[in-house]
Amino acid sequence: MKGTILLKALDILKDQAISQIDFFNAVLVSGYGASMSKIDYEYQKRRQIREGKKIRKNDLQDREIRLHRFISKMKHDGLIDKIGGSKAKFVISKLGKTKLNQLKNKLPGRNYKKKSQNNPIIVSFDIPERLRRKRNWIREVIKNLGFEMVHQSVWIGKTKIPKEMVEDLEKLNILEFVEIFEVGKRGTLKKLGKL
Repeated sequence: MKGTILLKALDILKDQAISQIDFFNAVLVSGYGASMSKIDYEYQKRRQIREGKKIRKNDLQDREIRLHRFISKMKHDGLIDKIGGSKAKFVISKLGKTKLNQLKNKLPGRNYKKKSQNNPIIVSFDIPERLRRKRNWIREVIKNLGFEMVHQSVWIGKTKIPKEMVEDLEKLNILEFVEIFEVGKRGTLKKLGKL
């Protein structure tokens, strides 16, 4: 506690000394016979420059600390290896490559913005067993959109299929296994193209 108080007191005194230096510099720059407002303007300008440098320095230090912690965590987790001597470099480890592939294959979110519509939509899909995770993902997504299951892979609802969902289906390379239909007023089915 005492050390914290002493640190704060010294920091305040240091700032006061700097303020006096800024004030004297402002008087000198303003010139002989300058008005108080001119001197105050020069003082404020110097103070803002000094505070800006202090903030940038603190921000840079915080970023460096976060970067060192992040690198340390990646080394600890075995995701990167350090190679070389004095000018060491970091390379991705075997475990890091595995983690990278997992992150690249991560499925998108399962909640999209719902927008009701009058005509019913039918979503049907036949996704191969080898893509079971993606099949389970689409089931959860259309369930979250408010669709009801007719069969395991046939769902019906009155929610518009979000464009983002169609884009995610394309990114996951399963759009070819999905059919989306809209039931028209006369009871006809209309296949929806890429939305």
